[in-house]
Amino acid sequence: MKAWLLALCLSLLVVSTARAETWVVGEQGRSLAATLAAAQDGDVVEVPAGTWPGHVRIEKQITLRGEGVIDGGGTGRVVEIVSPGVVVEGLTIQGSGSNLSGPDACVYLEPSAIGSVLRNNLVRDCAFGIWVHTTPRVELLENHVIGRANVRVADRGNGIQLFDASHLVIRGNHIEDARDGLYVSATEDSLIENNVVEHMRYGVHYMYSYRNTLRGNRANHNGGGFALMESHDLLVEDNIADDNQNVGLLFRDAEGCQIRRNHLARNGQGMFFFSSVHNTIEANLLLHNDVGAKVWAGSVDNDVRDNRFVANRQQVFYVGTHDLIWGEHGHGNYFSDYVGWDQDEDGVGDRPYRVDSFTVNLMHRFPAAVLLMRSPVLELLSRLSDRMPLLRVPTVEDRAPLMEGT
Repeated sequence: MKAWLLALCLSLLVVSTARAETWVVGEQGRSLAATLAAAQDGDVVEVPAGTWPGHVRIEKQITLRGEGVIDGGGTGRVVEIVSPGVVVEGLTIQGSGSNLSGPDACVYLEPSAIGSVLRNNLVRDCAFGIWVHTTPRVELLENHVIGRANVRVADRGNGIQLFDASHLVIRGNHIEDARDGLYVSATEDSLIENNVVEHMRYGVHYMYSYRNTLRGNRANHNGGGFALMESHDLLVEDNIADDNQNVGLLFRDAEGCQIRRNHLARNGQGMFFFSSVHNTIEANLLLHNDVGAKVWAGSVDNDVRDNRFVANRQQVFYVGTHDLIWGEHGHGNYFSDYVGWDQDEDGVGDRPYRVDSFTVNLMHRFPAAVLLMRSPVLELLSRLSDRMPLLRVPTVEDRAPLMEGT
């Protein structure tokens, strides 16, 4: 058993045998800081309605709860959690400083705060909302984190920052108006589930993180919905990314990920593959995006199947040096603009689906060529590209396009 886990178990055993006491902030004139200092492991500290000064450290294994507001007055960190097994619930915590390198946060969990729980809190007007710093086994449940909408995005912190942590549960939180909603850095074996992230640069932003599950989250009205960067072995399923300006789901230098059953609608790009390999991308819906999927820069050896490309302005945008083949094993993807037939009625088209890559590459190299879209000259050149090696450019070819999108 790891040393930190043994220490947590022993501390829980000690607390369970002690008699818990409830302390109320303000009784006998005690401030929040003084009440926390008087409380012992296992006690409950109640914060009644009203505004109470922050800049407090929780160094005992207590439950801090109530209806009150803990206010940092616009400086430093509002609440720092040091002890393992702390529970903070039902509070409003607000008004951190603005130092992003500090980092200033409304709630900061130190490495020793193993197994702490934040539940049903309102966290607002912070540089960083909640920062988990190399702290394992933390649970962040049903908190509402509101950033600083009146500050430039580049000058904001993230709603929830996870750094070098493991075995976390981040569930049911609503995050808005931060820089990134959930920034996941070097964090392993964790679950991010059923959160709502909106009005930010990225809803969820992974960097250098492994073996995480991202499930059932909703990212709307951001620059990008979900970004998987430099990360391996992620399970990304049943998420919704709608109405994001640039991209619904981006994976850059991602490897060994399972990306399935995600709903990506009305984004600039539904998906953006960049230098990502050995991923399984299946059963996703890409609907009414400007580009269904943009595939770029060495994104090869991915298993792309059972996805539905429906009514995207451009189904697939591909730039590469070789043809990219999907459906090699007899099971490809559905494209709503496929005009082939299925004479043997096996549910698979009898001829491949090919991206019109001549037009795509022309516009990529010469953006002004967009003025020729739908012109007879461009249509003629596009058709000739299939027959003239001089005009032939690499393309995406699905050799087993599905006839139905269900």
